Amino acid sequence: MKRLLFFLSLLLLFNSCVTSKSSNEKEITAKIDQLYKYTSPSNSTSSKELFSPDLKNILDQANRIADADAQRIKNSNYPTDKPAAVESFIFTGVPDATNQKIKSINVTGNTAEAIVEMEISEYKADDKIYPTLVWENTIQLINDKGWKIDNIIFTQRSTLKEQLKAFIIETKKALCYNK
Repeated sequence: MKRLLFFLSLLLLFNSCVTSKSSNEKEITAKIDQLYKYTSPSNSTSSKELFSPDLKNILDQANRIADADAQRIKNSNYPTDKPAAVESFIFTGVPDATNQKIKSINVTGNTAEAIVEMEISEYKADDKIYPTLVWENTIQLINDKGWKIDNIIFTQRSTLKEQLKAFIIETKKALCYNK
């Protein structure tokens, strides 16, 4: 009888671990899917649920700087110039990523990394055929009252946070230079 209870306890423990892991993976998958469908401004409620406080803060700074640059351009002698902007492709690394697929998720305590395969299908432009491109990005997440995206590591390039910080610095320089 003791043996039976022992094995049932082990089975229950194992089952709860597996359920917890798959529930984490489901939530992480949902966040990554939401990221690639993300189109609302960074100060929306959804971004608070999607991004870590640190990444949300950096996105907010970048958007404020972009808004200031847009105002500077609007008031300049060349109001049709394109201002600095935080574009939605910052999350993929390229403007035309069309497909993404999660290859793996690794959860360690309150952090996780997901490897996401990105793909741009073959296309034709200017009478030239461009082949299909496939690469991987690593999405880092933290569990802060739910899983939130904290950073993206782009293949052979800097991270999302590094690119946003560089954007802020360079746009601030342009704003200061043009005063």
